[in-house]
Amino acid sequence: MKPIQDTTTALSGTPSSTLSSAEDQTCTSAKITKALSLKSLEEPPAAVNQTADVAEIERIVKEKMQSFKYLENDAAITSNSIAEGGSSSSMGGIGLDDPTIGVPSVSNGGGGSSCAASAVSGSGATFNKAPTSPQYFESENLDENLGDEQGIDDILRKRMFALKELVTTEDAYVNDLAQIVNGYIAEIRNPSSSVPIPDDLKGGKERMVFGNIEAIYEWHRDHFLKSLQKCQQNPHELGPLIKRSERKLHMYVVYCQNKPVSEHIVQEHMSYFDELRLKLKYKLCLGDMLIKPVQRIMKYELLLKDILKHTQRAGLTEEIPGLKDAMHIMRVVPKAANDMMDVGRLQKFEGKITAQGKLLLHGPLYCVEGASSSDKNSYNAQKPKELHVFLFEQNIIFAEIVGKKTQFTSPSYIYKAHRG
Repeated sequence: MKPIQDTTTALSGTPSSTLSSAEDQTCTSAKITKALSLKSLEEPPAAVNQTADVAEIERIVKEKMQSFKYLENDAAITSNSIAEGGSSSSMGGIGLDDPTIGVPSVSNGGGGSSCAASAVSGSGATFNKAPTSPQYFESENLDENLGDEQGIDDILRKRMFALKELVTTEDAYVNDLAQIVNGYIAEIRNPSSSVPIPDDLKGGKERMVFGNIEAIYEWHRDHFLKSLQKCQQNPHELGPLIKRSERKLHMYVVYCQNKPVSEHIVQEHMSYFDELRLKLKYKLCLGDMLIKPVQRIMKYELLLKDILKHTQRAGLTEEIPGLKDAMHIMRVVPKAANDMMDVGRLQKFEGKITAQGKLLLHGPLYCVEGASSSDKNSYNAQKPKELHVFLFEQNIIFAEIVGKKTQFTSPSYIYKAHRG
């Protein structure tokens, strides 16, 4: 069978050479109209609405892409059959092997349709994936690597922020100590001061107000603060620095032991110290400033805990043991300081507390006075009384509790007896 060469001949069945020019034009116009009419009859109804179907498919695909944007693993999305007119076009499945899905393009030429990246078979059409640019995977991997790096950088940045907070608060603490030493102490020692010292505070009693705060100030100003500032460039030195400073930190134990006596003297001469505050133009009263060393020694553990947490998260395992040792020191020293504040509230004990050795334990204990363990009748006849017991290396001291511990006050202890 020979191929048809002339469209006009194929439509009319009459050779074009037998028609005149005018007849040819008229015939041709009519035949073209007839051909278009025949073509619309012969073409399947689905083809007429295929453009609409493809638009619907594109809408669905775009919605799926928004819902499952940048999927890394293969997924299968099944769509319901789309039926229009008297024909049906089903989409069996859209393979999402990568984040980009091939969208079919339609050409109506020759009464057929073609999909740029599809294979049409029977009543269904399967849309295969379109080729994905290799630059996508490179940028995706780059983003993942940057995410990991940013995670580590973020942890290290938080650790540096915690270290900076330690240094910043240390600097503020040194300034607070400077106000006490260069302000209150200097003014009290100034013989020509416009605020004369009361006679009751003369003869060295004023030194009991401040204890060893001058030594604490000088050590923090000249050594500890400067060493902490260097740790900002070398964070791994923080743990060893605290370890080396353990002996010096015990100055706080001595300070806290004297704190109850200091509080008592300040309370007795509140008007004098308030006059000094007004002259020095300080906002805080002396009692509030003298509590700052106690607050500071208690705060170190919290600051170190934050630094240790970020160090562990960053995987800097070589720094962890030193920071843990530092935290242990900053837990033991404040506890010893707090214990010695309780010892400092012990009154009417004629011996020397420092000669009793290290304080091992202290706390309330129910005791029976004046009864021996052999005299059971006397022991059972007496009602036990709550006393506070201080257990030292060399001695054990029993004291009566006066007052109760509240948010702003602490009890005092009156000496009752001791056993060596």
